Amino acid sequence: MRNLLFFDIDGTLITDDERKVFPADAKAALQAARLAGNLVFINTGRVRCNVEEILSETQFDGLVCGCGSYIEYHGEVLYHHTIPQDTCRELAVLCRECRMQAFFEHTEISGYDPEVDLPYIGFLVEEYRKKGIPMMTDIFGEDFRFDKFSGWYDRTSDLVRFKEGIRGVFQYIDRGEGFFEVEPVGHSKASGMQFLLEYFNLPFSCSYAFGDSNNDLEMLQYAAHSVCMEQGSELCRRTAEFVTTGVEEEGIRKALAHYGLFGK
Repeated sequence: MRNLLFFDIDGTLITDDERKVFPADAKAALQAARLAGNLVFINTGRVRCNVEEILSETQFDGLVCGCGSYIEYHGEVLYHHTIPQDTCRELAVLCRECRMQAFFEHTEISGYDPEVDLPYIGFLVEEYRKKGIPMMTDIFGEDFRFDKFSGWYDRTSDLVRFKEGIRGVFQYIDRGEGFFEVEPVGHSKASGMQFLLEYFNLPFSCSYAFGDSNNDLEMLQYAAHSVCMEQGSELCRRTAEFVTTGVEEEGIRKALAHYGLFGK
């Protein structure tokens, strides 16, 4: 029986620094697992337009993007949850009023509100522009929309009001050090896993999750078998069934071998 393997990107498949190294041993291990009959999926908070670089480096069977809001299998879109544009604008105004510096992410486009002048977002905007991803900067513009967003806050931000304002539409994930991520209610990396298990009519026991940070907790808690990278957060390390070595210490290969996912 084939298994479904779900991999976070940053800090799991590639190094979580400016180098963004995707080790050759990890790429080879993923392909060996696929040849053994397993289906290998990216499962990421990134939206679809921000995974092209890693897709160019090795093959995957599919994608769970935007915290479960977008699911793709062999190029076919199986699911895409969208937010009404009026709601997007209302939430962007809320971010502005609460001084939450949000980076808005859609399957095809991303953007930010230059009216919020916290100093954290510049590097991310530059990174997306280098990748050629269209950037929206007018929250009242015709093209403004998003599936999810992440961002930063500081002591001048009204975090309490922000959390209350997104209630019922998004759920809040604190990534630490003033960084946050929100995902649509009812959607998560875990919901993406559940969708695909049902789509392929596979039992829960066939699910494997690989992650490192707090936005991976839901999929690590959901999976029948969970792996945390050595440098992962304390919560992830405590949650995971198995803790492997680091990204550049053959962590992916060792984890796949531990579970016998290369076949006989």
